[in-house]
Amino acid sequence: MEYSHAPRGLIVDLITPLKDGAVDETGLKNLLAQVLPHAQGLLLASARHGEGENLKPAMLNQLLTITLETVDASPVAVFLRATGNTEQQTRENVLALQKQLSRDQPRSPLFWVDTPLTYHSNRGLPDYYRDLLSITKMPLVLHNDPDAVHTTKTFKRLNIRTAVLKELARIEGVEGLIFSGPLERVHHYQRACRTNPYFRIYDGDEKRFLEFPSMGGVVSVGANLAPGPWKKITRSSIGLQAHRENYPDRLQQIWELGDYLKNMVSLYGQGTIKMIKTILSDMGVIGTPEMLTSEAVEEEHIKRLKKIMRDFGNYP
Repeated sequence: MEYSHAPRGLIVDLITPLKDGAVDETGLKNLLAQVLPHAQGLLLASARHGEGENLKPAMLNQLLTITLETVDASPVAVFLRATGNTEQQTRENVLALQKQLSRDQPRSPLFWVDTPLTYHSNRGLPDYYRDLLSITKMPLVLHNDPDAVHTTKTFKRLNIRTAVLKELARIEGVEGLIFSGPLERVHHYQRACRTNPYFRIYDGDEKRFLEFPSMGGVVSVGANLAPGPWKKITRSSIGLQAHRENYPDRLQQIWELGDYLKNMVSLYGQGTIKMIKTILSDMGVIGTPEMLTSEAVEEEHIKRLKKIMRDFGNYP
């Protein structure tokens, strides 16, 4: 089977707009209209920022359906978290999502995202994914997230072993990795995957990307608030812009842009997803900052973040 390759660039870790315990369709469409012109991909229902672990199947279906209808035939790829608590539950999630898609095959690239070490050890992982790919029509992007593993199950290792990833990168249909973890390990991963030029390694840590960019791109929750600046810094960092743009004024602009985004990350990185939802709601992009779980939010951080955005001309 011929699979789509994962794109390089900015992958927006989309928050999930909610209203009265359901997906806010209007808010979702408004948010998509804000980020789509700037993104190469959208990550839906992520565990950390998309509230994926608490979304009911009907909500997940609605989130995917509205997004695919809005994205339609654009080149923007859609990544959807399909991780379950077990191998069997992950298979069932994938099959249920595929059943929903069977009537209308998506015209935009679609990838299932899985965080394997939350329910599976390194041992036998390549064979497990060969089996999973035998029942799915969509390619996979894996997520290495030691914090998620630590909070769910105690395995001997919290990270995908480099030798295991090297084998996974050779499997047709395993198209990339979202990496969260120590900088040293990502260097080992990059060397291990060199034999597959289409295998993307995305940085799941915005702060680190701004200092040591991964050439695959970045998964950014801050791009919900500032998609334009994140697009520009990502294109510059991974070399997607034309060389003639690297004149002194342009480099000064990029430096200022990076400083702006670092200041933003320093604030919402300390807070919760409620902070980003609150600002999006105040901007009129989504209707409410509603969440599926209760989270405290630092009002002072919200005020400071709004001021940073306003001073940069990024807040109305």
